[in-house]
Amino acid sequence: MNKKRLLIYLIFFVNLTLSAQKKSGKIFVKNTNIPIENVAIATNINTGTTSNKYGKFNIDLKNVKTITFSFLGYETQTFSVNQLKILNFTVYLTEEVNQLKEIELNIAKISLESLVSKTVDSMKKNYISEAVKQNFYVYEKQKMDFQQLELDLKSSSLLSRKNRNLAQSELEKFSKDIKTKSPEFVKEFNGDISSKEVLNTKNNKKLKIKRVNGIIGYKKNAIGKDLTIHNIQEKLQNIILKHLKNDKTYKIKTGLFQVEDSLSFKELTLKSDSIKKENSFNKYRITSNAIDAEKKGLFFNNENELNFLNGKYYNLKLEKNETINSQKVYVISFSPRKSKAKFSGKVYVEPYSFTVKKLIYNYAKGKRGEHINLKWLLGIKYSENENTTLLLYEKNHLGKVYASYFKNTIKNYAYINRPIKFIENSKKKEKLKFNIKVELIMNETNEILLNNTVLVAKESILDFKKGDFKESKKYISKETYLASNWKNRKLIEDYLKKYQ
Repeated sequence: MNKKRLLIYLIFFVNLTLSAQKKSGKIFVKNTNIPIENVAIATNINTGTTSNKYGKFNIDLKNVKTITFSFLGYETQTFSVNQLKILNFTVYLTEEVNQLKEIELNIAKISLESLVSKTVDSMKKNYISEAVKQNFYVYEKQKMDFQQLELDLKSSSLLSRKNRNLAQSELEKFSKDIKTKSPEFVKEFNGDISSKEVLNTKNNKKLKIKRVNGIIGYKKNAIGKDLTIHNIQEKLQNIILKHLKNDKTYKIKTGLFQVEDSLSFKELTLKSDSIKKENSFNKYRITSNAIDAEKKGLFFNNENELNFLNGKYYNLKLEKNETINSQKVYVISFSPRKSKAKFSGKVYVEPYSFTVKKLIYNYAKGKRGEHINLKWLLGIKYSENENTTLLLYEKNHLGKVYASYFKNTIKNYAYINRPIKFIENSKKKEKLKFNIKVELIMNETNEILLNNTVLVAKESILDFKKGDFKESKKYISKETYLASNWKNRKLIEDYLKKYQ
């Protein structure tokens, strides 16, 4: 009995030893999950095998020191056994440049319907959904070009002649300053962002949690504090208010509407003095840029007019192939088919993985964004006339796709022609009237670069707690900014070099 048991153990040990000498692995095209069939796999002792249609292979490692992988059109690679163990026997082959150019000239012909179907399926399958950590850089720019700015002090029973002249002089100086300097405001941010999908139990839908870490920001203002079309009126009111009586309060009306009640310059000064004017920003405001980039990047998931590959809303056309970063790609152009669809542009698709490499679009001819025209009724007109979006996609080491670069440029037109009236809170109800007429073009640019994407454990990204969104960070000093390696869009410029 003992001999039989010993024999069984011996047979088991031999089989275990033999199986330990054999190892299985996989071979893919670099940066994708596309398997390569019939790759020649040779060892230094002249043994070998080939990969199957799934890119899988099995090889005996007994007495083997190195293994060479070769396939027509791809760079031959040799690894030591220890190197392959570190790689978990997963090999990625790179296409040869010379061979690639030859192949690119003759990428397979394909029908529009087939290309659209394959692209949508591939993007839904390969767009990254795992928990990840990325470096980010954000650039925000706002420039105001004043076409017209008139500030006219009409009449006043509240101001003395001296104070009226002082107020009028300040109004004119304010007008001249912002017209000649064309205010420009730039904000830049750099740091890390982590994201994961969670299930919203309220509506049973998935949502993304995004956490920022190590974020730093810098703000450059060309003239004073941030100036927008929304606070010009407030700044003008304050110029007038400081020349009125400090011991009186006033109602402020614009047109038919009362804006403020019981306001005085004294109260305004006390209120301003009580506020901590920190040079800071909300830590999580930056996530809106990343969310916007990802939302636009997932256009193929939309079931409405924002899905540019949806033939229900857009006329699609297969254009001549183009080259991006030394690679030939398919090009699908789109233009509005229904009135709801507003954009025209192009989708650039990689021919092997059928994933999107680039997306660019803007308002189609005759289309525009939000538009309000109450010029004759309320003296207000607003129109978003231009909106251009560019998205560039990259892949991580597992071939998963993500939106790496996002740029959105908007051009707005705004017009305000409003009477402003100060009414003293007294029996006399003395009044002061002035008129503001503003016409401007506002250009806004937002860019975000997401790179160094790595997978992380989902549990490492903490859920939000009450108060997280109130966290603020101080803007860094000019000296620290100038010493940074990301100032003035440097990271974006370096990234875009490969597309030039």
